[in-house]
Formats: sequence, C-alpha cells, structure tokens
Amino acid sequence: MAKKGLVFLMNGKPKGDDAFIIRKIYRFIPEFTNVITTIIEVEIYESNICVISFYQHNKGTEKTKYKIRSNIGSGHTRGIFRACLDAYYLLSLDYALIFSASNDIGKIEEDNSRYSAYILFLSIYFKNYDNYIQQGSIALNTLMLYHQSYQYKNEAALFYKDFEEKAENNLTENDDAEKH
Repeated sequence: MAKKGLVFLMNGKPKGDDAFIIRKIYRFIPEFTNVITTIIEVEIYESNICVISFYQHNKGTEKTKYKIRSNIGSGHTRGIFRACLDAYYLLSLDYALIFSASNDIGKIEEDNSRYSAYILFLSIYFKNYDNYIQQGSIALNTLMLYHQSYQYKNEAALFYKDFEEKAENNLTENDDAEKH
C-alpha cells in the first residue's frame, strides 16, 4: 500500500518554454478517506517565487487536469490544501506564493467557488497571514502572497503581472475555443 500523507516524488526540470527553475512534485494521499491520489506541483522561479498547483492523478489531459473537479468532501479538500501549504513550508527561504484557481471545464466565471475556498482556507491556516501582503484578481481567480519583509517585492510584482496576463490569455483562448 502506498504511503499516505505528503510524499516527495521528484524534481522536474524545465522543458521547452517553461520559465521555472525547478518543479518539485509531490503525491498526497489522505489518511482519513478513500485512496484518491493528488499530485502537487511546486514550481520555483527566480526571485524566490513559488507557484503551487494540484490535480487528481490520472484524471484529464495535460490541458484539462487542473480543471477537473474531484468528487470529494470538504475534509478531503482541506487535507489537499494543507498538503499544499506543507509543501510550501518545506521551502527553506522566504518565497512569494502564487496560485490560480482554474475554472471548471466549459465554464468561465469570476470569483469561482474554488477561489473563494482558497481565500477562506488561507485566511485561517496560512501562518502569520496578517503579516503577508496580498495581490490578486477576482476576475482571473489568481492570488499572490508575500511577507512584508520579502526582499523581491518589485520582481514579484512584475512576475505576477505577467502571470495575470497569461491567465487572462488562457481564459480568452478557452472562451474563443468554446464559441467555435
């Protein structure tokens, strides 16, 4: 039987147009429910910027895996969110944290339920949440957090601006594809 909890699997190197320095890949299997494996990716960029994403193992394609909603309860969801934070806290330095809440397949909605769940979870469980500066977009379902003492604030702001543009382009491309 596979070990439950958060387990480091491997480091991934950039390919093609990837801009990250390294991608740390983890597996998460909750200890309290059915065995549903979640893959957590922690992408590290220059200036100590971290983008965390996750998806259910063996669901969807490379383009859709982040958009497929698993049929899990709130406790399981909270367990996945905690595992994402645990992976973030394993980083040894001060990192800006960025996430983007994907829309469901075939839907484009501002302030979706995923984004609301992430915000609520972070406000309760993120260590010293009140000492972190937030920058986000409800329309694009993206958020960046970094500590007030974070040394790369300007670099993070530029990175986040590019990140938002990519998120907006992805939404526009998906919207155009659905109209044809």
